Amino acid sequence: MTSISTILRAIVAPAFILTAGFAAADSDREALRIALMQPESGPEAAVSHYEMHDYRRLWASDEAAAALFAALRSAPEHGLPEARYGVDRLERMRAEALDAPAEMAAAELAMTRAALLFARDLSSGLLEPRRIDRDLHIAPPRPDEAALLARLAAAPAATLSGLAPAEPGYARLVSMLAALRALPEDAWGETAPGGATLRLGDRDPRVAALRARLVRKGDHAGAAPGADPEVFDAALEADVRAFQRRHGLNDDGAAGQRTLDAINTPLADRIGQVIVSLERARWTNRERGRRHVYVNQADFTVQLVEDGATIFEERVVVGARRHRTPEFSDEMEHLVFNPTWHVPRSIAGEEILPLLQEDPEYLAKKNMRLVSRTGDDPPDPAMTDWSLYSRADFPYAIKQAPGAGNALGRVKFMFPNAHAIYLHDTPSKSLFAKDARAFSHGCVRVQDPLRFAEMLLAPQMEDPTGRIARILDTGRETVVRLETPVPVHLDYRTAWTDEAGLWQFRDDVYGRDGRILSALLAAGVSLTPEAGG
Repeated sequence: MTSISTILRAIVAPAFILTAGFAAADSDREALRIALMQPESGPEAAVSHYEMHDYRRLWASDEAAAALFAALRSAPEHGLPEARYGVDRLERMRAEALDAPAEMAAAELAMTRAALLFARDLSSGLLEPRRIDRDLHIAPPRPDEAALLARLAAAPAATLSGLAPAEPGYARLVSMLAALRALPEDAWGETAPGGATLRLGDRDPRVAALRARLVRKGDHAGAAPGADPEVFDAALEADVRAFQRRHGLNDDGAAGQRTLDAINTPLADRIGQVIVSLERARWTNRERGRRHVYVNQADFTVQLVEDGATIFEERVVVGARRHRTPEFSDEMEHLVFNPTWHVPRSIAGEEILPLLQEDPEYLAKKNMRLVSRTGDDPPDPAMTDWSLYSRADFPYAIKQAPGAGNALGRVKFMFPNAHAIYLHDTPSKSLFAKDARAFSHGCVRVQDPLRFAEMLLAPQMEDPTGRIARILDTGRETVVRLETPVPVHLDYRTAWTDEAGLWQFRDDVYGRDGRILSALLAAGVSLTPEAGG
């Protein structure tokens, strides 16, 4: 027979345990409330979150804490510094707190601060672009901390795993970084010697070195059995062409200096490019638009993308190094056919004035005219002593009328912005044949602008080709508005993996990636996988 005392113990024990549990929870909440009163407790969003949720801990469960620690330890996979988040210290704080409410509250808040910092960095970038380069007009989409904390409270593991940019190109960059870091430092062997361009049929010891370097890089299978490795044969030429296409070079199959420079680029430099591209992808982690224009300045190309598919792609010319095209996003609102060129003041004073001083008929020959900035009638250029003016005090504006020699060609694509940058046609077609195309004053010249215009106007008219031809035939400046503005993104990427799985690299034509990488390294990012945090 069961004794009364046994029955009482069976009733009282669970109640005692439950009461103790409530007491412990109350103690934890009170400790967290007190900790949040300290000045260094955490961001305002964290304070508000805990107040609104009765001071319940985000990281109370071992599963939630493990998910956070695993996420923080994954930082190097994304080109972020694990040490920045102090995961080793956080693990010790939580383990040593045990049942001490004050210490557990300190660990809780430290973990939340680390989670918010990591989420910010992984979703929108470690750096502030505008502090790196004056031409980076990019505002990263920083996460809403209150909304983020609410998601962490509901589903910590899922929220942490979904912080990185969702675009497929980002995941491919992460894989690319892992593959490059897995290679030993000398994986690509000795560099190929420089010298005269090597071509099909050439026999030279340098060919053997070139061949060996490409074999080590995985771009060539090597000389055929019994073949002379010093002879530049058809198989080597084909693989040089493929390498050139992967690096944005004209695929002529000849190993000239630009091709050799790309072949000889060190492994560490390529790793740095990928790390920078990951940071850039985080800076622009937002929807580009169902239909948008994308210019990759480092690749010298423009794309029109619709529902994720590229429906138009063409070569472009971007700003020369002293007139660098800035990076920013805007919306294309209209097209101007038969445009008048309003010559920028800097070009008028620095470039056209010296030409006028040499030849007073220069403006007439170029279908240009003077425009007074004060409203007075401008002088006859041919009867003016231009030696009286300097580049700093040139007092007139200059316009070039529509026509065959107009610097803007037959059409310009307008997305009004503070930088006075737009896309346009050009009469100087020869520059599109070059593999490095940084020659403009900042605007972006398009190789096939009329086809581009047709694609942009196709959604709002049945026969854009005919409509454009009729407008051009008038010779008059004509504005055609886009019924739906199209987002334009002037970007700059030097490393990516394309949809076919091929690694693509481009030169850092403006030196921007170098400055970004320096800032990342100064912030603790490592070219090699980190050990510990």
